[in-house]
Amino acid sequence: MQINLYILGLCGFVSRVAVVTGGNKGIGLEVCRQLASRGVMVILTARDEKRGSEAVEMLHESGLPDVQFHRLDVSDPSGAARLAEFIKEKFGRLDILVGSSFDLLYNFSSCMPFVL
Repeated sequence: MQINLYILGLCGFVSRVAVVTGGNKGIGLEVCRQLASRGVMVILTARDEKRGSEAVEMLHESGLPDVQFHRLDVSDPSGAARLAEFIKEKFGRLDILVGSSFDLLYNFSSCMPFVL
């Protein structure tokens, strides 16, 4: 599956930080792969820690080291708050947010106003 990132206007980003929810499979995983292959630091999130960690390991094995896992259930505001704190402490900013759920925008806007 090829995702055309030109449509998203993301091609060519250097030293950017992205969060991809549901990044452990399907379209989310491919978005992680495409972003990481273009030099974006990707935080792959998933509800299931085992599946998320396995997805990151697979991406690392395919030559994409700039992918990290962070557990996130987008329906849990405290999880979104923990992710926000992690991003703020480790990177100081978030450049790209790829969400697979409408709930994501509500949860992030309530605890991560610096992102939106």
